[in-house]
Amino acid sequence: MKIYKKVNTKDKINNNSEIVCIGAFDGVHLAHQQLFRKTRDLNKKFDIVTFDVLPKIYFNDSLKPIVSNKERNEIFESFSPQNLIHLNFDQFNKISSEDFSKFLDENLGIKKIVIGKDFKFGNNRSGDVNFLIDYFGENNVYLLDDFLINNEKVSSTKLRYYLSTGEIDKANNLLGRDFSLSGNVIQGKQLGRELGFPTANLLLDEDVFLPTFGVYYGVIEVDTRKFNCIINIGLNPTVDTEDSVKIEAHILDFGDDIYQKDIKLFLKNFIRNEKKFNNIDELKNQIMKDIDSAKKYF
Repeated sequence: MKIYKKVNTKDKINNNSEIVCIGAFDGVHLAHQQLFRKTRDLNKKFDIVTFDVLPKIYFNDSLKPIVSNKERNEIFESFSPQNLIHLNFDQFNKISSEDFSKFLDENLGIKKIVIGKDFKFGNNRSGDVNFLIDYFGENNVYLLDDFLINNEKVSSTKLRYYLSTGEIDKANNLLGRDFSLSGNVIQGKQLGRELGFPTANLLLDEDVFLPTFGVYYGVIEVDTRKFNCIINIGLNPTVDTEDSVKIEAHILDFGDDIYQKDIKLFLKNFIRNEKKFNNIDELKNQIMKDIDSAKKYF
């Protein structure tokens, strides 16, 4: 897969892919994956076209992507497109729907398109699926219906809702995989070690959307090995006065030194909300209960 970053409106890409799927692909959930499979089924030589910045984040910088750009690209690559093309959204947001379509046709050489029915493009979101059908022809635009799980539409909005309410199992169902966070293990204040429960403190690779604060059953991947763990996301209100979010994992039955290692945390299920305890002993007792619960879970 060849990756083109921040492609501008004047750029031309010479390729032999005549079909693309286009979208923002926030979270790259099962509905997006259905789009990739449909495109690949039509022609194995296909491209994925997306944007360098998610449109909803471009207009609201307080919002964060559900997955990092790195993980997003890895998921794209797993479907084996010829090219992955990131359009410069700052430019493509300002051009007309006619010029957007011309770019796909003349600059990318695209003849067939696979899209979801809600796709909008161009200045003020003026372009829609009907415009593309008029431009490319009805037989060259493949429109996919909503992807449903238990009669529920799979969408990035619903995915964010489940993550924000701690319904990680439902979020994972929409993703078709376990929600994950990636980064490097840094040295924290070692409060967990002092309490008898050492943790791996994660510094995220990229700023991404975080699920509701609390404790989760999880799996940590380090050096291609995977171990069961409990994951805490929050402010550690019992022992910390700093107003900064911590992401840390206590690995079950594990004693290796993994400082400075790159790790990936997979969230399996929600245990409990974050809570400020009256004292350290209450906190330690709760952590022991969480660990016992995790061992039974796994």
